[in-house]
Amino acid sequence: MHLKLALWSAIACTLAGCGGSEPANEPAEPRASAFDPLTSTIDRAQGVQQTVDQQAAEQRRRLEEAER
Repeated sequence: MHLKLALWSAIACTLAGCGGSEPANEPAEPRASAFDPLTSTIDRAQGVQQTVDQQAAEQRRRLEEAER
């Protein structure tokens, strides 16, 4: 009987010790990779596209204003 109690106590302590702690909320630092030049090119292209879209919207607004 004492052996079963000791065994269950050991299992319970082992499982309690394996419990996870709260993960750190700090974001991982990005690592440099071979794709960094490509992603920076994509970011620049998206910035250019945004500028073109803004200019097109402004031109449409001026056109509609001139038609009135």
